[in-house]
Amino acid sequence: MRSSEETITWDVQKAAAEELLAQLAAVSEQELAKFDTARGVYVLGYAGTELPGSVWGSDDARIIYVGHAGRDSVRHFADDTAISTVRRSLAALLATSLELTAIPGVDSDDDRFNNYRLIIEDERKLSAWMYEHLRIAFYEVAPDLLEPMYHALLNYCAPLLNLKNNPGNQYGGQIKKYRKKLAEDAVLNSGRQE
Repeated sequence: MRSSEETITWDVQKAAAEELLAQLAAVSEQELAKFDTARGVYVLGYAGTELPGSVWGSDDARIIYVGHAGRDSVRHFADDTAISTVRRSLAALLATSLELTAIPGVDSDDDRFNNYRLIIEDERKLSAWMYEHLRIAFYEVAPDLLEPMYHALLNYCAPLLNLKNNPGNQYGGQIKKYRKKLAEDAVLNSGRQE
């Protein structure tokens, strides 16, 4: 564990990012169970060319999301896009290639169109894609360094799927446009059943 006396320098950010990349593991029930006890940050990694950000078409692994580790983080891997910003962004990016259909989220949610979900077979398609293509790693830090490390990794990695507090994300605006398009589709599909 890092101590609160350490400053998160550029070198520490780089070392943490490199360590996380080296630890990336396939998404599995065993890895997801780590959310129950993990304290610190976690990252989602991706190696491929289907998502934006692949340099010169390279499929080298890169960090595409940084989050706070905790029990609720496993929601990204549940078949419910309405409760996960990661899933909504991935659905927006993959909507055409996976032929995904957006529908309104939970009726009691005032923002049910922006918090869209997918028809159930498409939720399963997205989950299958995530299990096949994403990787996960955890990085334990002292509680008083959690926020500084989280922001340091956002700063260093500029991950694709972190849309807030991430000025280095050159794709954030485009992803928001794609998400808006799926929200509009959810309105059009509001009478459709799962």
